[in-house]
Amino acid sequence: LLSRRQRQMCIRDRHFNCPETTQQKLINLTFWVCDYIEGVKTKFGSDRTLVKIKMNRDDPDRDARKFFTNSREIKYVLAKIREMDKFPRRVTMRASGTRYYLE
Repeated sequence: LLSRRQRQMCIRDRHFNCPETTQQKLINLTFWVCDYIEGVKTKFGSDRTLVKIKMNRDDPDRDARKFFTNSREIKYVLAKIREMDKFPRRVTMRASGTRYYLE
């Protein structure tokens, strides 16, 4: 998990230093959500959320991945995980049409 200073640096820089994947590539996969940054501006919109994940809880940071989302369902789940202070959290990405959500 990132230290408070590292998280502040990431929020200021608006990125995580790891390779990017997509929600589509994560469908039906189980992984660990480690952290996220809200309100990131991309070419697709100005209020995207950037999510940092690991496929295995104990993977080193160099194996982490990130993806962007605008899913209300995913944003809601991320906020609840943070509210309960439950990072990292094991989840599975699901999709219904073009709607993505976490279980």
